[in-house]
Amino acid sequence: MTTKATMSRKAVLIGLDGATWKLLDGFIARGVMPTLGRLRDEGAHGPLWSVVPPMTATAWTAFQTGKGPGKHGIYDWTEPVAGSYLYKPIDSTRIQSRTFFEHLSERGARVATVNLPLTYPARPINGIAVGDMLTPDKSVPGFTWPASFKQDLDRLVPDYLIDTHLTDTEADILPFLGRLRQMLEGRGKLVRTLMEQEPWDVFCTVWVEMDRMQHCLWHIFDPTHPHHDAALATKYESAILDIYRLLDTRIAEMVARRPEGSNVIFLSDHGFGPCRYKVFLNTWLAQEGFLTFREGGRDTRNRLHKVRNVLGRAGVDTRRLLDLARRFGGERALKMGDEFSRFATDIDWENTQAFCHGTNSVRINLKGREPRGAVDPKDYDRVVEEVRQRLLAMRDPEGKRIITGVERRDRLYHGPEVHGAADLLIATHDDSVWFYYSEGDVPDVVFEKSGFASGNHEPDGLFLGWGPDFTPGARIEDANICDILPTLYATLGAPIPDDVDGRVLHEVLSHPTRTLWTEARRFVGATTPARDAATDRAIEERLRGLGYLQ
Repeated sequence: MTTKATMSRKAVLIGLDGATWKLLDGFIARGVMPTLGRLRDEGAHGPLWSVVPPMTATAWTAFQTGKGPGKHGIYDWTEPVAGSYLYKPIDSTRIQSRTFFEHLSERGARVATVNLPLTYPARPINGIAVGDMLTPDKSVPGFTWPASFKQDLDRLVPDYLIDTHLTDTEADILPFLGRLRQMLEGRGKLVRTLMEQEPWDVFCTVWVEMDRMQHCLWHIFDPTHPHHDAALATKYESAILDIYRLLDTRIAEMVARRPEGSNVIFLSDHGFGPCRYKVFLNTWLAQEGFLTFREGGRDTRNRLHKVRNVLGRAGVDTRRLLDLARRFGGERALKMGDEFSRFATDIDWENTQAFCHGTNSVRINLKGREPRGAVDPKDYDRVVEEVRQRLLAMRDPEGKRIITGVERRDRLYHGPEVHGAADLLIATHDDSVWFYYSEGDVPDVVFEKSGFASGNHEPDGLFLGWGPDFTPGARIEDANICDILPTLYATLGAPIPDDVDGRVLHEVLSHPTRTLWTEARRFVGATTPARDAATDRAIEERLRGLGYLQ
């Protein structure tokens, strides 16, 4: 039986998706974000190093669990469908670990979370949960916990906007900023109400608006961007900065509503910087001889996509149909399933050694593991090393080397879920290039100017601890996103599971903190609910609109 936990303090966790001091220090100096600036000066702060590669789903899951992807199992927005080259979107049921919401709930603490990536569908907790950008729409089961809270949300914020697509034209810049303002207004009203009316010990919300703007508007507000557009800056910089100002207001509202004596921890999942080029890895692999395109593959795929769309509009769940076909139809059905893929049709798999499907990653088309594997297991190490060395030799159009570190998965990650990672990961590289995997058409070129995709993830995110447990003015340089959970537990007086990868950031705490440890309980994964094709397509379109799928 669960008993009420004895917490030494309460805590507010404020996630700022894509935030980096390299940008925000300048905005603070200009008076754009005075609240954040005051808290930075009064608290302990520094960069917060992300996972490798620094991508949203993997990093926010590391925050929730205190573990790297080798333990929590999330490597990207999609994962392979067993027995095929199909990929499907992930959700919270794929996290192979308890989260801190579950840990604290089991101890009787009351928790609340709003818009934290990888919390849809909501897991049962002692408190309130409102889902994230992977939620197809507000009507689906699992958007809130408990389910009944959905009615309260609808009454409070009828036009609550979960997320929005990015912009890629000047004509959409102001409407895009308007959608971000709607998100900030609606989420702000929800957060204020929950903080004031719900009993909670730990409150967490993530604001994603920085990430959305920085992905597609960096070339406008950053005069140092190689593709900076001064004319657009003159027209739109003030409107862009107004979103940062409004976000600073939301921060001030949350800090003002914290209980007296509680701590506030800010974090981001990754940093950000300018993007010069998109790099299409499958095109590069083809040019290097590791991947072979199939003659007529694109025409076949286009015809089959039309069929799939017609079936979908008629209510036919093609994913479920293909699952049944694979179960009873053997190899022929597997091939039929791949033909429906946006990715697989173009590729001659029998003559392909390596392919990319995932952030900064290369997979080996291994016999016995992949459905039409071409690489014999005895040749695996040789092919892996050939691909690794060629990646390290890649040059951009100006002749500059852009990749400095490529790692095998078993050397980069550790834990029971390492098998889910790609074989090779681009671990360190020129941050001004963005490695794309081609979920749709595979372009004919390797390098393409970034255009409106002008901002890119960088590994150094943001950390700020403010409150009675944090040393004013302390600076830390080596904090990792996995460190937030054990540091949070240390300030709460809660025991830390001994299987976490993070550490307590003692050097920024204002007084010696007794660290309690507990033996981690074995995690039994949640049962994945049946998800129809329409839901998967809705999630894919959301990810495509955010630039995570092409």
